[in-house]
Amino acid sequence: MLQRVTSRQWFSIDVGLALLFFLVGLVTILGQGRHGGAFRNNGLNDPHRVALFVALCVASLSLPARRYYPLPVLAVVTCALAAVVVTGQNIAETPIIALPVYIVATQYERRGSLFALGVVVVAFLIALGIGEALGYASSSVIADQVWSNVIVAVAAWFVGDSVRSRRAYVSGLSLQAEERQRRELDLAQRSVAEERLQIARELHDIVAHSLSVIAIQSGVGGHVLDMQPEEARKALAAVESTSRSALEELRRVLEVLRRDDAGEPSLLPSPGLADVDRLLDQCRAAGLAVTYQIHGQTTPVSPSLDLSVYRIVQEALTNVTKHAGTAQATVDITFGEEAVVIRVTDRGALHRNGHVLAPGQGEGTKAHHGIIGMRERAAMFGGSVNAGPRPEGGFEVLARLPFGAVSS
Repeated sequence: MLQRVTSRQWFSIDVGLALLFFLVGLVTILGQGRHGGAFRNNGLNDPHRVALFVALCVASLSLPARRYYPLPVLAVVTCALAAVVVTGQNIAETPIIALPVYIVATQYERRGSLFALGVVVVAFLIALGIGEALGYASSSVIADQVWSNVIVAVAAWFVGDSVRSRRAYVSGLSLQAEERQRRELDLAQRSVAEERLQIARELHDIVAHSLSVIAIQSGVGGHVLDMQPEEARKALAAVESTSRSALEELRRVLEVLRRDDAGEPSLLPSPGLADVDRLLDQCRAAGLAVTYQIHGQTTPVSPSLDLSVYRIVQEALTNVTKHAGTAQATVDITFGEEAVVIRVTDRGALHRNGHVLAPGQGEGTKAHHGIIGMRERAAMFGGSVNAGPRPEGGFEVLARLPFGAVSS
């Protein structure tokens, strides 16, 4: 697997390139006199040769800083080479201008790097014009060297700009992948939270209702055990029936949780509207007088809506059993054209200072998870649940569940 080059390694590479360009340029300077160049003698005694040597040193030694200060290094190299052109000397046979131009093109947007390239080209041409005007750069060799370096600079800019575009494209793909992964993670977390909430609602509805009936019936059985053993026997039978029903529902929920995707689905149906009568029998066995009516023409509904209707009725009656004591309750389910409306009311039996209390007032004003669960179930279908005391006394739960698909 290829390892990424570190910044220290890049700096070492730039230092090596700088030394290479310096040595090649130095050989070029020293060899110009021997091969009939513009210098009058060998060595560094000629002022022009000294100027060319200084420019070469400045241009070469600034290269290692090109990754940290790209524009200043490009300006230094350009000025040094332009000064050489003005004096009519060979601009060096090495393409030293390519390195700073390339790094500028990779680190700046296209408009900025193209402007910098234009400045470099204009600087070379101006230097060539000044040199020709002063009589120093009249040689066609110097002009050819200037144009060759201009071509090298343009080519380096194209390469650097292509590298920058490629990096931006790869970075964009990486950001898209990270964003997609983040969305998938958020979706998974929301799905887990929704599943936990659904499980919590199911367990609450099952356990709260069953334990409420069991608690009342066991209390009644203990109270009448000596005086009315037959009533105690009925209460114990209700406790047994309710506990068995609760165990069956809990077993169904646990089977769903433990089942793998490839496992066999549970054959136990979820409770629905058809099971409301059995639910009311449990409530009547617990001492709650319940009347039940269905209005309108019953239409087939989705399994999820059928389950929600059952759970809302179950939770409303559980609150009556827990908080209203021995009371009378009415369950009305109305099938309309667009929604099913559930209305559960009670008359209340707990009193304080002669006033009938609503469910929950006998045990404080803390919000009930059951009411929250009913509202969450209704919200799944774009419906609503209103729960509160009635002016004439007692409590009312009014739920409206529209037909149609479950909202996401």
